[in-house]
Amino acid sequence: MTNRPIQNDVSEIQITSLSHIHGQPQVIELLKVTVQGHFNMRAARPDSTSCPGPFLFTGPAGSGKTMTAKALHAELGNLTLVMTNGEAMNNKAELYSVLINADENTTIFIDEAHGMKTQTQDILQIAISERCITVPGHAYQHTIPLRNFTLILATTHEYRLRPALRSRMRIPCRFTYYTVDNLVKIVQQWMTAWNWKCQSEDIPNIIAQRAKGTPRLAIDTNLRACWTVAQSNDHNIITMADVQQAFGLLQIDEAGLDVTERSYLRLIFECGPIFPGVLSAKLGLPLQDIQWVIEPYLFHAGFITKERVSLRILTDKGKKHIENTSYP
Repeated sequence: MTNRPIQNDVSEIQITSLSHIHGQPQVIELLKVTVQGHFNMRAARPDSTSCPGPFLFTGPAGSGKTMTAKALHAELGNLTLVMTNGEAMNNKAELYSVLINADENTTIFIDEAHGMKTQTQDILQIAISERCITVPGHAYQHTIPLRNFTLILATTHEYRLRPALRSRMRIPCRFTYYTVDNLVKIVQQWMTAWNWKCQSEDIPNIIAQRAKGTPRLAIDTNLRACWTVAQSNDHNIITMADVQQAFGLLQIDEAGLDVTERSYLRLIFECGPIFPGVLSAKLGLPLQDIQWVIEPYLFHAGFITKERVSLRILTDKGKKHIENTSYP
């Protein structure tokens, strides 16, 4: 990994190889094989302009999809990386501009691809299957041929993409939550890149344990908060006291849960099995936020379960956590 000055966000760090990515071994191996196969084909057919992919990255928010896309772009040796998102691509001028200007040395990365409207997805589907777009005119339509760019779609909601588009994403890469051991390696990796030091070997482990299985929380939230507190206390290294103060200020507990997530669990603890709509009303949050933001990790970590009628139920692990946590 290339050392660079401290950035504001982990996604701004320059990633130069898939080998820099810790965790997601199945995804990384699939991408390495794909890249090697692409280069072998290009060596056998130097006149070929084909590109690998298209790729579909799916998985929880913060699980490294953007970072991996940057690493894949670097591995392919493409000259131009176009980074956009699904909502922006709903602007036809933006969509057409991105597609028409892309060539064989371009990687197009569309994050939050589920934000694309149906019409946008249809245009993109035709673009990757027929390598052309049709632009309506006053008298007749114009068909514009496209070159063979590399396309990467990333989404936390795979099945909000239209089946026709999803089926044309030739290389599906499904990201999962990271193990604590892999997150510890990632924390140590970025501390080395930023030349940050800590007082105890236990500190990266504590930071990783409170990251809910995602590198973004481990680095952007937890590690940076600990370093900020250390700096405010005039320390050149992160001490255990800095770590405890940082997590106290963030109100992130030993399992990585924040105030809202604990409030969610406490409501079920106090009221018993409860419908998500009632949880939404009591917490004052949209139902969509409850189901898409709060619940996925709580289900994954085994704090909650549900019955056939969708009643949310606290597991023994969830009850124990609420009973033993020292945070509000």
